Amino acid sequence: MPDLELLASVSSGIDTVWNFARGGGEVMILIALCSLASVTIIIIKALQLRDRMLFPPNIVEEIKKIENYASTGDISPLQHILEEDGSVAAQLGIIAISGKHETREENNEACETAARGILHKLEEGIPILEVIVTIAPLLGLLGAVVGLVTVFGSFGGSGAEGADGDTAMVARGIAEALHSTIAGLLVAIPTVIAHGYFSRKLDAISVRMELILRNAIHDFHRHFEVKRAMFR
Repeated sequence: MPDLELLASVSSGIDTVWNFARGGGEVMILIALCSLASVTIIIIKALQLRDRMLFPPNIVEEIKKIENYASTGDISPLQHILEEDGSVAAQLGIIAISGKHETREENNEACETAARGILHKLEEGIPILEVIVTIAPLLGLLGAVVGLVTVFGSFGGSGAEGADGDTAMVARGIAEALHSTIAGLLVAIPTVIAHGYFSRKLDAISVRMELILRNAIHDFHRHFEVKRAMFR
């Protein structure tokens, strides 16, 4: 039956992974923790940094209508829409049209400060990936060293029985060294790829945030007299 074959295949795969991990020694526990942390962060950031989550098209379109709202003398409907959404684009729009700063320069400075805070929050977790990229191969190297120590420490038996024991210990030590080294690289390689991707993604997000703020502030201050009348 296909279901039984699939189950047997999955079970065999799990056994293979388990035997591989067990053959790498105690260092594999630390490497597994690094892998778990890396996968968790990658999933969270992949969900968090989606364009539609950060910059919903409908909110971006509403922000582009700032000039229309300001020309009517009542920008509160737009403020209400942005406050209900809560996305990054909405937060930027709220800051830009808050009316708390009379000059364009003051508004620019306040918006840049707030944008840096938002970007810093989006970057949370990315530095941990960088740490994992560094320490995972080192843990693999540590496992290799431990395995080699086991190899050299295995010598010392005497007679045929001692020779057989030495051979088994040498094989086990070499296997442990190779397993941990491979595991460290298997964790580090996908993590460094993810780190590079998210870093470039954050750069693109930063550029888009800057464009949204620049356009929003420009459109808002083109109707500065309307804004002053609203907030007197």
